[in-house]
Amino acid sequence: MTPCGQPEQIHTHPTILVIDDERGPRESLRFLLKDEYRVLCADTVESGIQLMHEQSPDTVIMDIRMPGRDGLDGLREIRKLDSNLAVIMLTGFAAVGTAQEAIRHEASDYMEKPFDAHEMRRAVHRHVEQTRLRRKQGKLLNEADALDQRISELKGKERLAELGQSSAEFVHDLRNTLTIVTITSGLLRMEMEELQQRQSALPSEASSHIDMLENSMRRCVEMLDTWQRLIQQDPQRQTRFPIHEFVRSCVDLCRPAAQAVHAQVVCENLGDDAELLGDRVQLARVLNNLIQNAIHALPAVNGLLRVRSKILDTSVRVSVSDNGCGISEETLKHIFSPDFTTRRKLGGMGLGLFIAQKVAQAHGGTVTVESAVNQGATFTLQLPRTAAVTGDGAA
Repeated sequence: MTPCGQPEQIHTHPTILVIDDERGPRESLRFLLKDEYRVLCADTVESGIQLMHEQSPDTVIMDIRMPGRDGLDGLREIRKLDSNLAVIMLTGFAAVGTAQEAIRHEASDYMEKPFDAHEMRRAVHRHVEQTRLRRKQGKLLNEADALDQRISELKGKERLAELGQSSAEFVHDLRNTLTIVTITSGLLRMEMEELQQRQSALPSEASSHIDMLENSMRRCVEMLDTWQRLIQQDPQRQTRFPIHEFVRSCVDLCRPAAQAVHAQVVCENLGDDAELLGDRVQLARVLNNLIQNAIHALPAVNGLLRVRSKILDTSVRVSVSDNGCGISEETLKHIFSPDFTTRRKLGGMGLGLFIAQKVAQAHGGTVTVESAVNQGATFTLQLPRTAAVTGDGAA
């Protein structure tokens, strides 16, 4: 394997690879083509294939009759590696069968020895141009395909990011709310059945359960309205609302789920009430997700859920604590990541804390967590009292 005595350097001329076991034809072709082309020479198919890997020639001129692996073997190998590369086959035997075999393996041209110099120059020039043209076309087609694929992926990702992710999040939140509706409905049914058995006056608890049902259904409607505004790209609705009252309403909405696991619920509002500017529906999603997660973490007996709201000078702090099993350090690393959940077998979607953090950040706030194994967990929502909601406030 040799570059025909030429020193190794960077060339701008097209590259011709000559593969022939006889030195005479190799040298003849080098002298014939060296003024217009960079000519590389190999005396076996193996060394020629290696040069092809290293130098990426524009045309190969290869003898058919060679000891060991012949030109047809080399042609088959070349076609596996590069379907665009032009290959001119040479032979000293005018055999029709050999020519047919070369053409069958997609030889670009077929010339007999001794070859005509002018004809060889014209053939090489023609095939170099064809190789470069095919390669350029292939590159453009690949780039076009890649660009088209990229555009499709971006469109798909944008649409899925907007609709798929938001849909999954809303399904998650609606499921939490409808779970409360189901539990409350079951309690109401039990009380109504007891009432029918006793034939007594309607118990006072029935009225509160009905109120709970109405509030839960109202929340469903509000979230569906938010979804519709998101699709229509309407701006988020910011309102001023009292913080303590807001926290109490969220706790009351989730109270039946805590009572269903026989847990104690404590709601503490520290300091005088004040107003918060933000999207009430979205912030309710945050607090309800934190409360629902805390309820899932409560122990089977003596469960305690504590929700505390505190008004600071320029911000609001709402904490949700449970006396459950706590969270390991490894889990804490991933807890706010989408699709991460330790409750997959129980129907968890891994979206609750991701939603909470995203909505909080859209309001200029944060959600943080403090926890240790067997010591419960406390999630804290911190919000500025007058923060404009960013464009992705719907999370």
